[in-house]
Amino acid sequence: MSSYTIQDIFQKYGNDYISKHKLSKEQWKVYNAIIKCKTKNLGIHTMTCSECGETFIYFNSCRNRHCPMCQAYKREKWIEKESNYLLNCPYFHIVTTIPYELNEIILYNKKDCYQILFEATSESILELCNDPKWLGAKVGITSILHTWGQTMEFHPHIHSIVTGGGINNNHWINSNNNYLIKVQVLSSLFKGKFLSKLKHLELNLPNSLKHLKDIKQFNNFLRPLYNKQWVEFIEPPKGSPENVIEYIGRYSFRVAISNDRIKSIDNGFVTFEYKDYKDNAKIKNMTITAKEFIRRFLLHILPDKFTKIRHYGILTNRSKTNNIKFARLLIRQQIFSDFTSTLKRKVKDLTCPNCGSAFLTFNYFYVST
Repeated sequence: MSSYTIQDIFQKYGNDYISKHKLSKEQWKVYNAIIKCKTKNLGIHTMTCSECGETFIYFNSCRNRHCPMCQAYKREKWIEKESNYLLNCPYFHIVTTIPYELNEIILYNKKDCYQILFEATSESILELCNDPKWLGAKVGITSILHTWGQTMEFHPHIHSIVTGGGINNNHWINSNNNYLIKVQVLSSLFKGKFLSKLKHLELNLPNSLKHLKDIKQFNNFLRPLYNKQWVEFIEPPKGSPENVIEYIGRYSFRVAISNDRIKSIDNGFVTFEYKDYKDNAKIKNMTITAKEFIRRFLLHILPDKFTKIRHYGILTNRSKTNNIKFARLLIRQQIFSDFTSTLKRKVKDLTCPNCGSAFLTFNYFYVST
């Protein structure tokens, strides 16, 4: 396990960085949270093991969603909740991404652009799946926003987990086990929807792009993107529905980089591990300045209160419970089998150091210092 953390980098090089760079309100909030996470600045709490009765004292965590030290418990609780909505059907993994030419515009309009990225993705998948040419049914979608690649460069995209089947006229329609919709058709539809929505935004533009305020010049800027092949991806189902919820959980609570990928932070440089997907996903090391590392990390701070995990179709929040009950009834009628999720998990950070119990009930007593 790595002995280096994002917190170490912020503590060692953060003051120099913020003395030369202006941080947004959201970035300041994350920076301060990570600096203080699991230190005496946030106070302490006690945790008592329900198995052996031992009590342990820990520093409080910051619970910020961008902090790599605070995601394990949130992830496990989310997986526990979402496992109640699993269906006994295959699930497809769809990735929708936008070309790098739009990155600067998105960086200056994160909230609005992330919103239309969600909209264009969900609308495209639902529209195509509803078409009898493909599936002809209303599917369920869980979409997760990511804004980074392996080297922490800005790369906004959405991971969507889609049910391999859906509801149509009180019937459950199964997809082909390895086929849902054609990726080229999805790419074309998604591209058109996203660019159309982008044209209707009141964009905040930097000086270098002020000329795009002119509609004619903006359309000229976008025209090559209509002709460009956007990179989308559809992965066929893998494993059981329980594996799917594990998969979603990993994607849902990732941050730009995890602490275990950081290898060294010496002499003003940070070395971290990454997968080079252009070279058969080989594991490689990259070394950049601490200043550049902090800049890249802060690129991925989400707008305040922005929801990065969303549900659509039969999984939409307002009717999710009833839709799942109905879908399970239809699936059981069709395949004559029952299905109940029986996920049992360990929360590594909440395992008793004394007896090793993996299923503990902790009592929290917060003490300010």
